[in-house]
Amino acid sequence: MKVKTIQLERKKGKAVYLQIYEKLRKDILSGYLVKGDQLPSIRKCEAMLKVSKTSVAHAYEKLMEEGYIQSYPQKGYFVEVEKESVQLRNQILAPSPIKNEAIHYDFRSQTIDVDSFDLTLWKKYLKQVLDGHEEIATYGDPRGEISLRTALQKYAYTIRGVLCNEDQILVGSSFQSLLYVLCPLLGKNQIVGMEQQGFLQAESVFTDYEMPIRFLKQDMDGINIQALYESDVTLLYLNSVSSGLNHQPISKRKREALLEWAENKGAWIIEDDHNGELRYVSKMTPAIQGYDIKGHIIYIGSFSKILLPSLRISYMVLPKQLNELYEKRLRSYAPTSSKIEQLALARYIVDGNLERHVRRLRKHYEQKSKHMLQILRKEFPNANIILEEAALQYVIQLDQSLDMENIVLQAKKQGILLQENNKENLVLSFAAIKMEDMKEAVHQLKEIIQKS
Repeated sequence: MKVKTIQLERKKGKAVYLQIYEKLRKDILSGYLVKGDQLPSIRKCEAMLKVSKTSVAHAYEKLMEEGYIQSYPQKGYFVEVEKESVQLRNQILAPSPIKNEAIHYDFRSQTIDVDSFDLTLWKKYLKQVLDGHEEIATYGDPRGEISLRTALQKYAYTIRGVLCNEDQILVGSSFQSLLYVLCPLLGKNQIVGMEQQGFLQAESVFTDYEMPIRFLKQDMDGINIQALYESDVTLLYLNSVSSGLNHQPISKRKREALLEWAENKGAWIIEDDHNGELRYVSKMTPAIQGYDIKGHIIYIGSFSKILLPSLRISYMVLPKQLNELYEKRLRSYAPTSSKIEQLALARYIVDGNLERHVRRLRKHYEQKSKHMLQILRKEFPNANIILEEAALQYVIQLDQSLDMENIVLQAKKQGILLQENNKENLVLSFAAIKMEDMKEAVHQLKEIIQKS
């Protein structure tokens, strides 16, 4: 196996680690570096480029975080994905920038209401961590800082009913980075089952690991159980808080049936519970993991829409069997999430601020949701309007066929950002739209649709 060398063009004013990261990322996207190519060790790269070891390590960590490369104990760093899959994933995830045009309203789901988060308080906790110089002088625990895992164990049980100990928790920068860690533990023979609408970010990971995907028939309350039994699925991926044709939490009856299927088939279930605590209209439903006695559920939680999308911290709870495999095979992996942010979040949770914040957030989004619905019903009186609570968005099903590609383009020209991956319905996230701006934002969008 050939070890690829790295050549770097020094750019003034840009951090060295970012230059290394961008160079390697470009080489992967161009196809110069292909899956299986070995990168120089951190020490060799340090000597080759005449840069600090820290710069190289940070660049490699960022590439691992985004799934471009992987570290294998006693072997080194290797390119993990094919050129085509990386390009596909980037097309899916990358926001479409507006050049030379002002952004007035952002209806995409990637954003949140920044006014809902107390940045001053968060800065206080960051400062506390930064003042503890010895505490931040190391890379940290690959599994996640023990103070955060302990805090998450208590929080997840209190808020979502998740049953685990801190040693079962794995902290990562995103649910996607956690899936990249999980897949090698599960093995390549897995056949993945997903709901018909799928989830592109998860699909890209399973595709990278060459796991076939089966899109299963769904009922109003989740995946059709008969279709599941008739399939060859061994790994089921589901969103427990937005499922089925009605985009609501999976029903109690369906949860019991899913657990029974997993036990009968000896299969795994990945429970994506992002924003499960944000039930501001419907009744709170505990996570399925809390009812999993036999250890078939892999639970993933996130803070992207509860705190800030830029706060790159998610966590995964591994069943005992997979946790033992992790300890044996992947324990030497480098951390993928900032130690500084982990330590700050741990203190934030322990002091009770996260639970208080979530309670305030529920009331805040309840008000925004109701106000947005009133406006949508007035502007689109004949439309079927569906609230996707966990995603903080409405799906508007109009009685007319829409040229969504053209609508997205025309909206951009007027400074309105829309989701680009939906070809049938109008999907509007209200998270980042101020209440006082909702009426005008929706009205302008309606005019664009009428002209398209």
